[in-house]
Amino acid sequence: MRIGDLAKKTGVNPKTLRYWEEIGLLPRPPRNISGYRDYGEEYVDLCRFILKAKSLGFKLDEIREILEIRFSGEEPCGCVVDKIREKIDQIDRLIEDLKRRRDLLESLLSRRRSGTAPVCPIIESDVELENEPAGLFVPDGEEVPGPGKTE
Repeated sequence: MRIGDLAKKTGVNPKTLRYWEEIGLLPRPPRNISGYRDYGEEYVDLCRFILKAKSLGFKLDEIREILEIRFSGEEPCGCVVDKIREKIDQIDRLIEDLKRRRDLLESLLSRRRSGTAPVCPIIESDVELENEPAGLFVPDGEEVPGPGKTE
């Protein structure tokens, strides 16, 4: 089947399929006489596996590692169990961080006062932030400007 057919069967954009092939998630398919990629039915299963793993929070590097184990002829389930445990630990830490953030925000609301502040007295109140993890208030991927830096 051609890439468009695989895309229709799996719901994966053809550009994404090419990217997955480029980074080694999908093995390079043979080409037909016209030079088009010729995907077998096994690619449908691979794409569905990748989509399911992504929906469970696995990163592409992790999925590649699992597939490499499988392609080598071994069962990747031991690796998968370890990765699932890591993800559960990450989720537990995130839940705790979110609970602390929620409690802090509730505290800001309960202490709401009028007053003078350069921007907003609610945010600039005296609620202690010193014991909070540094990354708690920074969305993923954003950099905290340091002294002399602006956004």
